[in-house]
Formats: sequence, C-alpha cells, structure tokens
Amino acid sequence: MVQTTFFTTALSLGALSLVPLVKAHGQILGVSANGVYNDGPNIYYSGDAKNAKTAVRTMYQASAPSYNLPTDFTDDSKMACEGASGAPATIQASAGSSLQIDWVGATSELLNQPGTGDKTWPDGEYPWVHAMGTVATYIASCTNGDCTTFDASEGSWVKLEMDGLDLSQSISDDLRSTMAAKPEEYYPTGAGLWGMAKFVQDGSSWTVNVPSGLQNGQYLFRHELMAVHNPLKSDDSTSGPQVYVGCIQVEVVDGGDVTLPEGTKAGSLYEPDGTFANYNVYTDDGANFVNPGPAVWDGASSSSSSSSSSSSSSSSDSSTSTSVSVSSSSVVDSSSSTPTASATAVASSSTSDGDDASNSTTSASTSTSSSTCRKRRNVKRMAKKRRHVSFHQTH
Repeated sequence: MVQTTFFTTALSLGALSLVPLVKAHGQILGVSANGVYNDGPNIYYSGDAKNAKTAVRTMYQASAPSYNLPTDFTDDSKMACEGASGAPATIQASAGSSLQIDWVGATSELLNQPGTGDKTWPDGEYPWVHAMGTVATYIASCTNGDCTTFDASEGSWVKLEMDGLDLSQSISDDLRSTMAAKPEEYYPTGAGLWGMAKFVQDGSSWTVNVPSGLQNGQYLFRHELMAVHNPLKSDDSTSGPQVYVGCIQVEVVDGGDVTLPEGTKAGSLYEPDGTFANYNVYTDDGANFVNPGPAVWDGASSSSSSSSSSSSSSSSDSSTSTSVSVSSSSVVDSSSSTPTASATAVASSSTSDGDDASNSTTSASTSTSSSTCRKRRNVKRMAKKRRHVSFHQTH
C-alpha cells in the first residue's frame, strides 16, 4: 500500500506489525505536475524523509476507518480530506496543465492480474482492488492563501468532474474475468464501464486538467473514489458506498482571471440516506445509476480526466457557460456562450443527490431498444444474482 522504503525502514525499526495493512484499501501514491513527481506520504512511519516534502495530505491508516460510509456523509472534515491536517508542501501546476494522480492498493489480490494496466509494481505496492464505482475531482481555494495550514472542513468544494457509469462502453474482458475471480463479480453484466474500472485498467492512475485561465493561487484538489460493491444493508453498519478521499495541495501558476464559483461544503456533497447511499449495483445492473452530488462546474470543462468519456456528468441544466477555454475529452454542454457568474454559481452549488438530469450518466445507449433487451435478460440474471450476491465482500 505504501512504497518499498516503508517496509524496509519500518521493519528494521520494529515500528509496527504488517497485519493491519490488509484492512486498508489504499492511498494516493504520488502526483505528477509540471513534470515534477511528488510522493504521497508514508502514512505508517512519520520518520520517512518523503513525509517532509509531500503535498498530499495523509489519508486513513489501515485500522478502521479506512474509508467514509454514508454515516460520515454529513461530516465536513471526514468528507473533505478524511480529517487530515495540512501537508508540509505544495506543488506547482500551470493553469491548463494536467495532474497525474497515482493510487496504490493495500492488498495483492489484483497484482499482475489481467486488465489492471500495463504497469510493473515494485515490491509492496499493488493495484487498486475495486472496479465498480465513481471517480471524481473537486477543487477548493485555500482562502487563507496557504494550503499547508488551511482547514479543509471550511472548504467550498467545486466539482471539476465525475466519471460514473458509461453505458456506451464496456469493461475489458480481462478485468471482468479478474474481478469474477476475486470474487467481486462486475456489474453491469452487459455494457457499462464504471469510472473506477477505467481507473484500474489505466494502472490505478487518473489524469485531471487544471482549469484553463484559473486565477493564480493555492488550491486543494480533492480526488475521490467511491466504490459501490457492498450495498447498504439496514443490519450492517459496515455496508454502503465506500468513499476514499485524497487531497493534494496545489499552487496554480501561469493563470488568468477565472475564479471559482461558490461551491459546497464537503458534508453536503452527498445525502446520507439519498439515492446514491442506497444504490444496489446488483439489483439495478446499471440501469438507473445517476451521478450523485452537485453539478459539474461548467467552467471546468477543461478539467476532466484524459481517459474520461461521455460518462462524466455535466452542468447542462445551466443555460450559460463560462468563457474558460475547452480542451476536454468529456461531453459538456457548451451550447450557450453567454457567461454569467451568478448562473455558474447556481449550477455548481446544486446538492441534489442524483435527482438532477444534468448529473445522469445514462447515455444514449439506454434507449427503448436497450431497455427491451434488458427486460428479456432479467429472468436469467436474477438466477445468477442469487448465486453471486452472497459472495460480495466488504474487503
């Protein structure tokens, strides 16, 4: 889960047992910006030299909690940066450039397995272990001018992207087979590519563009993975969507005059008893999933993942768009060219939990004909689900 230097140093010092490591799910391994790579922290050994240079805030350790659940959705601190205080450094990124965010898994289940990307993992590092769920990026200005001391719970979070379920694409056959053997069989059983599956197929790495023209200053980039493999059960307090949040401290340079609209407090992004919190991927089979949370900022159209597709939610409900230049691979409504800051703020501050049509990830492939085909397959699927749902783990 952490870099090889941790295992060598910690074991030689007798600093901790390795047993708890299997309980955690992963963390941000490092971030590349403006051609410079910044290592994430060693979350188990504070004496690691890289901890004094990291721009990534420390995520949860292996012992519980290792992620946020719906019961945490109203907590501004946990949902912002997993309660983490400031990291000691910031990294510079030019407006319009990209951040490459690398994650590392905690366990070896997917190590060297088909469909997990063309990547060689050093000893002690593993691919991310879940393939069903969303990938999102939010941004907040460090209003005190210094991200190293900024209280993330006070952040006003603006959604740059969310890659949910794209029914126009499919998971690779290799990764589908790998997940079935975990066992954590992949749903939908037919077409449908989750943002998290795309992330795993790309070697547990994600690329996010810094908005073009964004005003110089210090910002927190909040990168979020939300796994849906363990649906909420009323009698199981450990069930529900698992939300992994990592925060990166970035100083934007070479910027312009674009300022962030009003955002959303972290504890108001998702409803603890909303549609997303109660989503069951196995019974739904991808038919009705809608991206949760506020709309994507329409000025962030240059901010989506380089591997994103039309699955990203957009603020197409807004009748306006900002004048930020667009170089996105995701589909964002740019039909209107009249920029108004007030309309932008309204679009970005919406906190509907999957009820806004602009956040829907169902694509044109969910046409009437697709629905008809799906109905014809339901009988067979239900029999299959009864055999497999009991195998899905919380690990």
